[in-house]
Amino acid sequence: MRLCKEEYREIKEMVGMRQAAGFYGYHPDRRGNCICPFHQDRHPSMKIYPHDRGYYCFSCGSGGDVINFVGRLYGLDNEQAAKKLINDFSLPIKTEGLSYKENRERSKRIRKQKQMKEFYTYAKNILSVYRQMLCDAIRNPEDPDFTEACQELSIVEYRLSCLDTDLEDYFNDEKAVRKIGEVRERITGWHEGTGAGRTIPG
Repeated sequence: MRLCKEEYREIKEMVGMRQAAGFYGYHPDRRGNCICPFHQDRHPSMKIYPHDRGYYCFSCGSGGDVINFVGRLYGLDNEQAAKKLINDFSLPIKTEGLSYKENRERSKRIRKQKQMKEFYTYAKNILSVYRQMLCDAIRNPEDPDFTEACQELSIVEYRLSCLDTDLEDYFNDEKAVRKIGEVRERITGWHEGTGAGRTIPG
């Protein structure tokens, strides 16, 4: 049975690029860099992007999505690579002959994946802005927000890392999600008395 466009999309939503790279033996560092398997790479020259945003090697120019990555890694065409991902990750990919319950669960799964992607962009923007503000404050011990920067900077960096490596767990953690809203409010009120608040993108 040939896969349809919807099934390809589901695979890319269910299997993140970092997740797949790690599964097949290529573990990106904290910044997403890893050894490229497509040329004799001595230093990490491949960027592995989180979720369904793919990969790109700055040395050999190889790039694409998670299906392209697996296909090139194992010498498979796109359909074979997609089916390998389905098998290796035990994905519940089935779009033909669905029962009412199966169709409902599939719709819920697709909706959750969309919500997770939207949350990732939203949270990444907020935490990145806050991190930059903390970095600015920590450079000057006389800055009124110096103490906050010392306390919060490593925590914010940890949260940014969690977004890239454990998005689903982060998304399912109500306390962690609520904290993003608190950080957004903190950014809005930063140096409120001097009018130096920051605008949060997105």
